[in-house]
Amino acid sequence: MVIYLSDNQTVKPVSSANNQSLQPAKVTHIVDGDTLDVEMANCRIPWRGNPQKCRIRLACLDTPEKGQKPFFNNAKQRLQQLLNPGTIVKIRDTGDSSYNRIVAEIFINQRSINLQMIQEGQGAIYCQYLDNCRSTKSAYLQAEANAKKRGLGIWNPQQPWTGIRENHPCQ
Repeated sequence: MVIYLSDNQTVKPVSSANNQSLQPAKVTHIVDGDTLDVEMANCRIPWRGNPQKCRIRLACLDTPEKGQKPFFNNAKQRLQQLLNPGTIVKIRDTGDSSYNRIVAEIFINQRSINLQMIQEGQGAIYCQYLDNCRSTKSAYLQAEANAKKRGLGIWNPQQPWTGIRENHPCQ
C-alpha cells in the first residue's frame, strides 16, 4: 500500500518490531510542546472536518502550558526544531483521544520524539498515557530522573512554574 501526501510525496506504511502499526504522516504545524498537526491518510479523528488532517497529542509527555514561561516557549521551539513542517514522521496511535486529538507516539528513524523531549527536560512524564507508549515505562522514568538530576529544561532549579507533577503523579 502506498499513501500519497500533498506535494506528491509518497511513503509506505511500516510496522514496528512489536507489530503495532506505524502510519506515515507529514508535519504541518507545531501547536505547542506536546501538540502538532499532521497530514495523513484516513485520520481516525479528522481535524476540523478534514479526513487527511489530524491534531496529535504526544503520549507520555506533558509540557508547560502557554502562561508558563520561559519553558512553554522552550518546549515549543524544541519540538519545532525536531519536527519542521514537511518532515515525514511515523505515528503510533495509542487508541486514546484528548480534546479531539489523537494521542500518539511520534517516531523519526525509529527514535521516539516523545521520549527525547523527556530526556531533554522539555516536559514531564504524563502518567495517564505512560502504559500505552512503546518505549518502556522504565525508559521514561529513567529519562525523567536523568533530566532532573542534570537540571535540564523544566528541572532547572530556577523553575518559574509549578504544577505538572502535582497534576500527574507517577507511582
